[in-house]
Amino acid sequence: MNDKPFVLNNRFWIYPRLGLVKQKDTAKETRLEPRLMQLLCVLANHNGELVSRELLTKEVWDDYGNADEGLTQGISYLRKVLDDPSKTLIETVPKKGYVLHAVVKNEEGSEQALNPTVSNKKRAWLITTAIIFVVILTAYFLFYHSSHTTYPAKDVIGGDEPVGSAKGKNPDKLEKNQSPGNADKAPDTAGHHN
Repeated sequence: MNDKPFVLNNRFWIYPRLGLVKQKDTAKETRLEPRLMQLLCVLANHNGELVSRELLTKEVWDDYGNADEGLTQGISYLRKVLDDPSKTLIETVPKKGYVLHAVVKNEEGSEQALNPTVSNKKRAWLITTAIIFVVILTAYFLFYHSSHTTYPAKDVIGGDEPVGSAKGKNPDKLEKNQSPGNADKAPDTAGHHN
């Protein structure tokens, strides 16, 4: 089984390793069990050629006893997944086998190049992360700086001297009985008469 991604009719992206079929227009995803994916891959590898029922039962079901019935059901399910109700994409050749009529492209790196949903998810994740980062950073600066401001904003805006500032004075050289919080008050001399 070819396990590299491929494209059918520029409409379906097939990812064999993941067991995934994605429809381009609707971004609908369908998971296939390993045997059905292997069946699809064998048909794609023989695109445009008649693939006998015997070959398919041998390759996919390893000549299992009920393989013939499983093959019929598998083809029916693939037609449903590939939106082929008219049975033109997978043609039945009675009593012989099946022919896949599709444009099959093998593309290197198609999981990334052909998967716009992944890039859109990455983009949305990056944008969301950036927005959260900006909000947290803004909140940090607003709350951190506002809680660590020593002087109320009205004192700074209004031009008033903040309480406790000894303008022009060195706080270490305040008068003996004057505390830094009362720098503008005269020393208390009420109880001291010389």
